[in-house]
Amino acid sequence: MRTPGKIHFRNENIYAVCMIVTLFCIGQSFHNRALSAKLHTASSTVSSQCLTTAPPSSNAPLKDASSISSSQPVQSSQAQPKKKEPEKKAESKPQKATEQIQTSRYYDVPLSTEIQDTIFTECKIKNVPEDLVIALIGVESHYNPKCISKTNDYGLMQINICHKESLERNLQVTDLLDSKQNIKAGVYMLSWIVNKYSNVNQALMVYNSGESGAQKLWKQGIYSTSYSRKVIAQMDKIKIET
Repeated sequence: MRTPGKIHFRNENIYAVCMIVTLFCIGQSFHNRALSAKLHTASSTVSSQCLTTAPPSSNAPLKDASSISSSQPVQSSQAQPKKKEPEKKAESKPQKATEQIQTSRYYDVPLSTEIQDTIFTECKIKNVPEDLVIALIGVESHYNPKCISKTNDYGLMQINICHKESLERNLQVTDLLDSKQNIKAGVYMLSWIVNKYSNVNQALMVYNSGESGAQKLWKQGIYSTSYSRKVIAQMDKIKIET
């Protein structure tokens, strides 16, 4: 059987141990709170320092990328060899003929130098005497590009409307009242006549009356007409400016 004095002593010891444990827990709690507050303050300070002192890392890669992309085309263009310029093509016959004619003298007739240049060029290409064409135009239309006869002959060289379809098909001549187109068509038609008939009177008779009409006259012993003689007289009359 225990004595009351020993029980009382044991109760006091238990009470003292409980108080010590309680004080220790309270002290440990205050210590943890203080340590947590210090850590929070330190972390916020470090974060603010990082924000104020660190370079803007998000912008740096973008600038580098843009500078690289912009420099690459320049490098590639510098690396590519220069392309050689295409060689100039040889000039066509009409251009050469025009260059040769530019130094020619002009006829003293009411035709512009531009129209005479066209005549010189076409005659050069088709191998037709240019003075023959100038004289023929004087007799046919009196140098009037808008002349239309009662028999439907058009322009400077008085080309009949019946030839329009074939001329459009072969020469792309669409307007017989256009001086340049008219000359192109007239010299073309005259070229085969001159190359076939060396006699000027006969060639002019064919141009004026057609080949069948001229042959009928030749059978009658007629080898010149008032028309052919008039053109030849005009050839002697026209002068070249010196």
